[in-house]
Amino acid sequence: MQNSIYRYLPDMERFVEMIRALPEAEVTFKPTETAWSIHEIVVHLVDSEIVLQHRLKAVLSEERPTLIAFDQDAWAHRLNYASLDLEHHLQALLALRRAFAPVLETVTEDDQQRIGMHNEDGEITARMLIDKLCITHLEAHVKQVQRNRDAFAAQK
Repeated sequence: MQNSIYRYLPDMERFVEMIRALPEAEVTFKPTETAWSIHEIVVHLVDSEIVLQHRLKAVLSEERPTLIAFDQDAWAHRLNYASLDLEHHLQALLALRRAFAPVLETVTEDDQQRIGMHNEDGEITARMLIDKLCITHLEAHVKQVQRNRDAFAAQK
């Protein structure tokens, strides 16, 4: 778990710097009608960070809390992610992680075994949430960003 926590903030810092270096045309490009742009991916990451932090806080603090799923595509569409300020969301990603990192540093081996009940996926341990929050969720979206960048480059 130490590796997860160690990567939590630096991985996001690198991601934010990568996004800031991209031209606007690449950030707003959508490879297909239904695919998310890099801009929309960033906004999704903020919402997911908030949800995952909330879930982990609940699991660490409460006895078998209920964890509720959300429809990420509905959020992206209904909240019009593409219209939201990109830089504000990049700043929010860093602020959320900087604020939560001290909580992660206090998680013990016993804490990692605590369980929440996801309304769709069943039992989820704190350890599973930490892995998703610290590594796997961002990694999946970094790959998605790269696919978008490849598609953008291929259209030229």
